[in-house]
Amino acid sequence: MKADDLILEELIEFSEGYISLHGRRLVLHDSHSFGELQKQLKDLIGEEQTRSLMTRFGFYWGQADAAAMKRIFKWRNTIEWLKASSKMQRLAGVAKTEIQSLSFDENKGLFEMTMIWQNSNTAEEYLNEFDKTDHPVCSILMGYASGYASFCTGCDIYFIEEKCIAKGDKICTATGKDAKSWGEKLKPNLQFFESFEIENKVKKLTIELSRKKKELTKKKEELNRYRNARELGFFEGNSPSFQKVVKIAQKVAKFDSSLLITGETGTGKEVIARYTHKLSHSSNGPFLAINCSALPDNLLESELFGHKKGSFTGAIKDHKGLFEEADKGTIFLDEIADTTPALQTKLLRVLQNKEIIPVGSTKSTEINVRIIAATHKKLKQEVSTGKFREDLYFRLCVVEIVIPPLRERQEDILHLARFFIKRFAEKLNISKLRLDASCLDYFLDYEWPGNVRELENAIEHASIFAKDGLILPDCLPSSIVQSTFSKHKSKFSSLKSLDEVEADYIKYVLDKENGNKTKAMEILGLSRATLWRKLKQTNPDDK
Repeated sequence: MKADDLILEELIEFSEGYISLHGRRLVLHDSHSFGELQKQLKDLIGEEQTRSLMTRFGFYWGQADAAAMKRIFKWRNTIEWLKASSKMQRLAGVAKTEIQSLSFDENKGLFEMTMIWQNSNTAEEYLNEFDKTDHPVCSILMGYASGYASFCTGCDIYFIEEKCIAKGDKICTATGKDAKSWGEKLKPNLQFFESFEIENKVKKLTIELSRKKKELTKKKEELNRYRNARELGFFEGNSPSFQKVVKIAQKVAKFDSSLLITGETGTGKEVIARYTHKLSHSSNGPFLAINCSALPDNLLESELFGHKKGSFTGAIKDHKGLFEEADKGTIFLDEIADTTPALQTKLLRVLQNKEIIPVGSTKSTEINVRIIAATHKKLKQEVSTGKFREDLYFRLCVVEIVIPPLRERQEDILHLARFFIKRFAEKLNISKLRLDASCLDYFLDYEWPGNVRELENAIEHASIFAKDGLILPDCLPSSIVQSTFSKHKSKFSSLKSLDEVEADYIKYVLDKENGNKTKAMEILGLSRATLWRKLKQTNPDDK
C-alpha cells in the first residue's frame, strides 16, 4: 500500500447519524465553533495551557489515525505509512498538507520531516478570533504530526511549527525530529508534549476496534442470512434441534458437496434445500425440484436427462433435461429412495463424472450442477434390504441433514403458527388476523402427524373461518380439536349419553379457560343464558 493510493470514499463510511473510519466513529464539527472553544479556553486557562491542551488533542488524534492506518492496510514500508499522515490531514479538511522532505533511519532512530500546511484551519480560526501573534498557533496540527510519527517509528518524535500565518508568515511550516536530533532547541516546547500514556490508550483502542469490526462482520453475515430467509419466507425456529438443522445448512451451503435431507413427510425438506441454495455461491443460478415418486421411471429419466428427437413414441423434438436446465444452479431430487435400480445407476454416473447422456443419444454432456436429494424413508435400511444402491447412497450423503418431526419441536409450534398467520393475513388480505389464546393448547396438544405442512394447512383453514380476523378453536380443523379432546378425556372410551358427553366437554372447556364463562361461550358457540342453563342442569350449585 502507498500513501497516494488513499481515497476518501474508500476510507470513510457515511450514513445518517453515523460516520466511521473502518469501525472508528468520527464526528463532523463546525470550524467556527471550534475556534470559539479555543477562545473560551484561552480566557479560562490562559494561552500556554490552551496550546498544551490543543497539542495533546492533536497528538492523540495523530496516534489514533496511525493505528487505524496500520490496522486497515499493509504498507509497502514505514516511509509510506508516515506519508499517509499528510493524506489523512487533507481528508479531514484541517489543512492542505504537503511533505517537503522525509528521512528515517530505523537502525539509529534518527528522524526528520518537513511539512507545509496550506489553508490551516487552526490558524485561520485564530485570526478570526484574535489579532496576529508572535508565536505559532497550529497546535493541533503540530500535535497530530508528532503523535502520528511517534506511533509509526516507535520513537519520541516532536514537530515544531517554524512559520505560521497567524504570525504574519505567508505559509505554515513545521519540522519534526527525534528528541536527540532536536537537542536543546526542544526544551521550550516540551511543556506542550507532556506524556500521558497516550500510546497505551491508542493500542487498547485499536484492539477494541478490531474486536468490534469482527463482531460487525459477523452481524452483517447474520443479517444477510436473515434477509435471505425473509426472501424465502423461511422460519429459522426456536427449538435447539431445528436451529442445528439451520446451522448445518448454512455451513454446507458454502460448498458444492452433495447433500442428503431426510425426515418425515411435511417437515420441510424442500424448504431447507431452497434455503441452502439461496445461501450458496450458486444462488443466482436456477433451483429446480422434481418428485422422483411422482413420475414413471421412463418419463422421469427423460425429465432428468433429456431426450433426442425420435428416441421414443411422442419424442417429436429434442428436449433438455433438468440437469442441463439447472446448469450453475441446484437440482433437488425429492423422494430419491423411490427410484429404480436402473435410474440409480445413471444417477451414480452423473455424480461420479459430472456428465449426462440424454435418452436416445450416445454423446455425453458435461454439467455443472449441485445435487440435493431428499427422502422420508430411512435410506440406510433401504440399502441394507437391497432397494437402494450403497455406492449411490455414499455419493449423495456427503452431508446429511435430519429434520426432526414437529411433535419433537414443541418450541417451534406456536412460533410457526404465528409465522403462517402473518403469511396468510397478507395472502388472504385479512387485516389484523390473529390467534385467540384459547387456541394455543390445541396446537400444543396435537401430535401433528403431517408436520409443518399440516400446520400450515390448518392455519389457512382457520384463517378462512376466522371471525373478524380472530381465530377461535371452532375455526380450527375438527381433527385437531377432537384429537386434543380425546387425548385429555380418556374416560370417553366408555359409552355415555349425549348429555353426559356434552356436560363433560363444557367442563373441559371451562377448565381450559380457568372458569372464564365469556371465553367458554365463544368457544362453545352458546349464549350466556344457554350456558347458564346447561351448567345448572349438570351442577345445580353452580352460580
